[in-house]
This record gives sequence, C-alpha cells and structure tokens, in this order.
Amino acid sequence: MKKYTVITLLLFFEFACNDQSIKRDNPPNLRELSSSEVKVSSALNDFAFNIFRQVNQDQNTFISPLSVSMALGMVLNGASEETKQNIINTIDFEGLSAEEVNQSYKDLTELLLTMDNTVTMGIANSVWYDKKFTVKQEFSDIIRNSYDGTVQPLDFNDASAVNTINNWVESKTNNRIKDLIDRISSDEVMFLINAIYFKGDWQYQFDASKTHTTNFTLEDGTVKPINMMFSKGAKIQYASNDNAMLVDIPYGNGQFSMTILVPKNQTIHALNESLNAATLTEWLNAADTASIELEIPKFKMNWKKDLLETLMNMGMNTAGFPELFEEQLPLAISRVVHQSFLEVNEKGSEAAAATAIGIVFTSFPKKPTRITIDKPFIFFIREKHSRVILFSGQLVDPGGLE
Repeated sequence: MKKYTVITLLLFFEFACNDQSIKRDNPPNLRELSSSEVKVSSALNDFAFNIFRQVNQDQNTFISPLSVSMALGMVLNGASEETKQNIINTIDFEGLSAEEVNQSYKDLTELLLTMDNTVTMGIANSVWYDKKFTVKQEFSDIIRNSYDGTVQPLDFNDASAVNTINNWVESKTNNRIKDLIDRISSDEVMFLINAIYFKGDWQYQFDASKTHTTNFTLEDGTVKPINMMFSKGAKIQYASNDNAMLVDIPYGNGQFSMTILVPKNQTIHALNESLNAATLTEWLNAADTASIELEIPKFKMNWKKDLLETLMNMGMNTAGFPELFEEQLPLAISRVVHQSFLEVNEKGSEAAAATAIGIVFTSFPKKPTRITIDKPFIFFIREKHSRVILFSGQLVDPGGLE
C-alpha cells in the first residue's frame, strides 16, 4: 500500500460551468448559521487538526475528518452514557448533547448540499447488522432521520455480505473506494458506514498543454520529478510571513476551495504542530486577493488504514454500546477502517473517502507575480461559509504518486 493517509464518509460533488455563469447563476446559500452550527463547524475543524496530527507521520497523507466524525456521530447513539460522552469529547463536541450533535450533522449536510449548484454533492450513511439480532427502533430512527441513513439486516455468515456492503460504498463514491472491508469476522455484528465523494472544477482552469515535468525538492534536499500544472491569471487568496505561505484556490462559485500551506524556514512537521482551527482562520482572514500565474502539482493519492488505535490514542473508549440491539450484548468497536482517494488535475479535483466502524460481540475493549509549489505542503478542501474542513492532507514526497 502506498504511503498515503485517508479518512471516510460520503460526500458527492460534480460540476461543469464557466466562470461567468458561476458568478451570475450560481449564488451560494449564505443563510445565517445557527449557534449550534457555528459550534459544530468549529468543533469539526478542531477534530480535523487533532486527528490529522495523530495519523500524520511525515508521509503523504490524505484524510476526511468529516467522514470519520460523522461515522462516530452515528455510533455514539448506541453507546452507554459514559462511552457516549467520551466519543463526543474525542470528536471535540464537548458541551453538546447527542441530540444536538445529530441535529447539527443534519443541518450541516443540508447546508453543504446547497452551496454550489454546479457541484453535485451527496453524503451517504448506512448501517448493516447481523440479521440474527434486532436493532433497537430508537437507534434506527436516529440514523434514518438525522443521518438520512439506511439500516439493513444481512446474513453475516454469507460470503456475499462483504460484497453487498462494498458495492454500496462503491455506488456512493463514484467507484473510487473499492473493497473497504475485506472480511466479516465471526464475532462482528454491525458496520456503520459513512461515504464521501467530491468532484469540483477549478474556477480558473489550468492549461493542460502547459503541464510539464519539473523538480520537487524534499526537505532533505533530494530532488524528484513531478508533473506541474500552470494557470495564467488565476485569482486566488494569498498570504505570507516568515513561517509559511498560504494559497487558497477556488472551485466552482468560490464556496469550496483548496487551501495550500507551504512552510518557510521550518519543517512541515513544525508547521503541522503549530496549526489549529484558530490559526488557519487567522491566515485566511489575513489573506488578500491576487491574480497570478500559478503552478501546482498534478497528482493522485490512495490510502487505507484502520484508525482504531489512532482514536484510542486520542482518548476514545471502544466498549459500551447497549443501545444498538434489543438483545443485551457485550459490544465494542472492532475497527475503524478509513479509505480515501484524491486526484488533482488541470480541470479540478476529485476526492472520495469512506469510513467503516465495525462493532464486535466481546466482553472486553479492543501577492507575487508567480507561485510555484515545488516542495512539501499541507492542503485542505473546505467550505468557506460553514468553515468546515472536508479533507486535509500533505504532499511530502512525489516519488510514490500515481
């Protein structure tokens, strides 16, 4: 497996429109955010930075913190009060009740779906359980009403059950996330799945005829080849100081963007350690509009990892879920599989991620004129109005890219 890092949920975008029609016919839904939405967007971004630091090991990384947190948002509704509060704290929603978390995810999903009508966006959730057991009605109602999710029984002893779940994930991620789960163990009784797919065209296109091979310099001074894209006259947001440079590149009508941070006079690890939701907001507030010639890498990433240990290191309990089934079962989280995909090319970006939480039957817990991005960088895909970070990642070594 290539050294990429990823995280999952379902999000689906697709878009094709020229810049003039974007501005004239595609206004974003900039309704006022409720106080709970403001709290949740801030909490989601805090979680985004916290989990990114945990999974980041100075290698190519790409995750969807929104996918991971939404999957955990579903599972907390089946937890005991102690475990429920522990999960809420782990995803940085401290101070909110489970009901507020559920409503906030519902409201946020509806908001994101209306930000750019040239982008087709979908967020999908599902729960699959062993048909030998009976899921509690209250839990099913929450998944359907707050997460627009399906709740489906399966014969977990049938080999086709794995394909059924994986086919659902593929259908919700434009076939970009395949084989999310490789098996169903004999003691697993439930999977909670979140899937995200995003596809957006740049507001200012890169000229494919000018894509060229050039050098990308690693932190140790090693030089490796990479395909570099070129755009003349791109209008971006730009900020720079002695520590780093920020470039914010818009998609579609400008509500979604890719934000790139390039360290200066420090390592990418040091920049990572200094970043949080508040500092990113400071950077963005300080940025100015600039029309420039822009060069950024053309690349793909794929990654898959079980994040259970990562979340445990962040303090999350993995046992205590008495509200999932009518039967009184000793249950724990067995795995949190996250898989992701990213492609950045001249037209735009395509990103997908999925997160599968397995539940196991057990008695114990388991302004320049030109910018060239030619060295390691951190990046985010985010929505400006809600300030929610959908994806975050870093490119440190192009040697293993597709």
